[in-house]
Amino acid sequence: MSETLAATTAEPAFHIRFAHTVDRHLVHRAAVAEVFVTDARQIGDSVYLAGAQTPLSHGYYNDHLQQPALTDVLLVLEACRQAAVCAAHTFLDIPMDTSFLVNEVSVQLDHPEALRTGSDPGELQLLTEYPTVRMKADRARKVGVAQELTFNGRPVGLASMQVSALTKTEYAALRTYQRGGVAPSTREVPRPDRSTVLAPEQVGRSSRGNVVLASPAFEEGRLTAQLVPDFDNRSLFDHEYDHFPAMTLLEGARQLGLLAAYWGGRPLNRTHVTGVDAAFLRFAELDAPVVVSAEMPQGGKDTLDVVFEQSGRTVATASIRLHEEPARPVAGPAESAA
Repeated sequence: MSETLAATTAEPAFHIRFAHTVDRHLVHRAAVAEVFVTDARQIGDSVYLAGAQTPLSHGYYNDHLQQPALTDVLLVLEACRQAAVCAAHTFLDIPMDTSFLVNEVSVQLDHPEALRTGSDPGELQLLTEYPTVRMKADRARKVGVAQELTFNGRPVGLASMQVSALTKTEYAALRTYQRGGVAPSTREVPRPDRSTVLAPEQVGRSSRGNVVLASPAFEEGRLTAQLVPDFDNRSLFDHEYDHFPAMTLLEGARQLGLLAAYWGGRPLNRTHVTGVDAAFLRFAELDAPVVVSAEMPQGGKDTLDVVFEQSGRTVATASIRLHEEPARPVAGPAESAA
């Protein structure tokens, strides 16, 4: 019996603990501060329940100007990824040396009012199933993930992923084959030119280090920008990478959506992203420009279809859902006095 299972056998399967995070290696993180999953249990045949604590003060995930503050949709998605990876290693016996490549991802948070942050850290529960696990030579090769999300006891939405699983050797061979040579890492390539990075308030941020877009342009109804993240942002680049990771691209899509809202005259202080659907078609290389673009939404449309292009090819697509919180009524003199 594994150490993880032995520690949980004395407790009910549905009792999820939020006392401390799991081993960072189980979720493929280098920094303990970037681990959010606190527990994972098997509760049925191919059904697993995980818990994650959402922080109140985090330099990336809590750096938003919108009020009221909502739990970051990308934080929820990162917790979903961590829960899926943790359960895959712990219960599906997928080896720790596996590289997971995200092909598709979706998260839809349908009850924003339940995601408002309070005075205590949030408790996210993730009911996780693997409807697709395709094997080859006794190893998982394709893995599908479906998750139901509950936040502080209230259902808030759904998430899903489609990932490929490779050994480290297979991953290195794939990268070399596709590029025709070894891919450089974030430690080796020059830092992106961030001299024209957007003002943080244009994308709902306060910290410049969390802004990933620069050089915006608008022509014939289409909004474009350059993807120029800060490699020293350890939430986006927790460890060394040889490509732009999926979560960095999704941050670019989120920020383009908020920039479109800002330029379209929407109240950015009340506009959140509450849904993301994305497909990752090829690796986004570190040593060539990535252009992020979308048609400006018309007539109050709440979705934005984003395209990532590099060297004349589409590397990823994403659909971003915007949610505008209703304006709070201004208290009159009598109400203020009361």
